[in-house]
Amino acid sequence: MIQVPSIQNPYHLQQQQYMQNPMYMPQQAPQADYNAVKIAINGATVQAPGAQQSQAGYAAPTMPYYSYPQADLYNYPQAAQQPYYMPAQTVQPCTCPVCSAQAQPQAVAQQPVIEQPVQPAVQPQVIQQNINAPAAVAVPEPAISQAVAADVKPQEEVKPEAAQPKVEIEQPQELKPQVDINAFIAELTNPDYEKQASAMENIAMMVNQDPQKATELLDERVVKSLTDILSADTKDLVGPSKEQMEARQKIMTGKEVSDAEKELANTMTPKEQAERNKSYALFTMAIMQKLFGDEVQKLSGQVVPITELPGAVNVVEQLKSNPNPMVRASAIESLSYIERPEYKDDLNTIFTIAKNDQDKNVQETATAALAKLNKA
Repeated sequence: MIQVPSIQNPYHLQQQQYMQNPMYMPQQAPQADYNAVKIAINGATVQAPGAQQSQAGYAAPTMPYYSYPQADLYNYPQAAQQPYYMPAQTVQPCTCPVCSAQAQPQAVAQQPVIEQPVQPAVQPQVIQQNINAPAAVAVPEPAISQAVAADVKPQEEVKPEAAQPKVEIEQPQELKPQVDINAFIAELTNPDYEKQASAMENIAMMVNQDPQKATELLDERVVKSLTDILSADTKDLVGPSKEQMEARQKIMTGKEVSDAEKELANTMTPKEQAERNKSYALFTMAIMQKLFGDEVQKLSGQVVPITELPGAVNVVEQLKSNPNPMVRASAIESLSYIERPEYKDDLNTIFTIAKNDQDKNVQETATAALAKLNKA
């Protein structure tokens, strides 16, 4: 351990001597009277009255405060002679004809100088690596054995035509009606009763054979044509003659008739044709009413009330007021055709009233319809 010697600081020693010297003791200076008259200039100094010129005497130090080496700190060897460098030597150009021809400057067309944009300096990207991460394990490349390679079949080359088949867009075809309604209406309104009967027979046949196609006939114009046939006034039409009635009576009783009488009995008068078409219209309307009810129930799940079926009110009216018993019996049969559990109460009322009809044939038809209704 280094011990510090107890040496009194010379600076402190001088300070003590300075304080003990009476020469430097503070004295009270006389009150200075600074006046321009009393200022005197002596040589090169300016003294004011009351001021004293004195010099402090300091004792010279007996030893230096710090001692440091006087020798050079850096002592390095120096060369005895200044170094000399040879000047650069120039190569003399070749003066042969070949070199002279190559050395001749060629005229170069001056081209405009295009200033390239200054690209910013790309800063180097420093990728940090985790030195503590485990070393990557080398994974061997997959090798395909000969047995597996033999089973793998090369993929068939896809032909451009097969990969991209040509798509042809077909224009939508205009939906055309399958049934010519105007043709049916023209026949139903024709004055020829035979054409009327033929049109109604075709409607009934279409509903039975192709119901989906017959749905196009559910048109109010068709229903109106059938209603007009039912309400046609036939009282002014020509009916059967007396000879026709006698020939028909012979045939009904089984008597012998001639060919002329047989032909006369089978000939229908215009009034008979009109009444027959009324019966046909009742049957045709019943078929269409049933088709209408089935289609509505299929689409909406609801049952159409009997009073809302197309032409149902006209059918009931013919049963009540038509003077021809054959037409009234046909009305009962048409209502019996459309019967269903939802219509049982209404039909039961209608058939019960029809049992009291004046005509025996109408009574028997109503009784048969009630029996069929009760069995349903």
